[in-house]
Amino acid sequence: MSVVLDPFTAWTHGIEARLRLFFKADRWAFRVVPDPLSIEELRSLVSERTPLLGLGWRQLNPNANTVGRRFQGAAGLRLTIVVKNPTRAARFLGDGKSPGLYPAMAGAIALLNGYTLVDVGTLFVTACSQAYAQGFGDITAVIATLDLTATIVVGDVTGDGAAAPDFLKQVSEFEPWPEGKDRDEPIDVRTAP
Repeated sequence: MSVVLDPFTAWTHGIEARLRLFFKADRWAFRVVPDPLSIEELRSLVSERTPLLGLGWRQLNPNANTVGRRFQGAAGLRLTIVVKNPTRAARFLGDGKSPGLYPAMAGAIALLNGYTLVDVGTLFVTACSQAYAQGFGDITAVIATLDLTATIVVGDVTGDGAAAPDFLKQVSEFEPWPEGKDRDEPIDVRTAP
């Protein structure tokens, strides 16, 4: 397995591209979301556009046998699917007004389970369940979550970081204490040139 400097971003773009094979952009919104979603965040997303696919990062657990300068572990991601339909059964089964939650879940599972992203790894669906948001209050909406796991490697033992200055700028091009300033003195936030 190759080492990708930022496997989370690679997986985000790869998963969206894979889902877009059948979850077309003109019908389905795709958003990068926090996990878990707060009620306010969910309400904001659902008020923008549905049906919705929301991808969030959940956790990163190191493998027990990880040694050396590269980190290897299981990354957990969660795909949240939200479908709205005023007809109770159609929320789940689908009709001419909206896709159903059940076919959407089955389609996402078929597309993502075993999906291999070149130079990053293979993705697996580890759980799928119907969800709800306590206090959300929109009875036309139904929610499902798919938990996804992929083994990832993070590390720069090959020197790839030196060849990726734009990536490193995101992490290191700022001066927390510019020369001549006291550590306790307020400073201006500056962006990289």
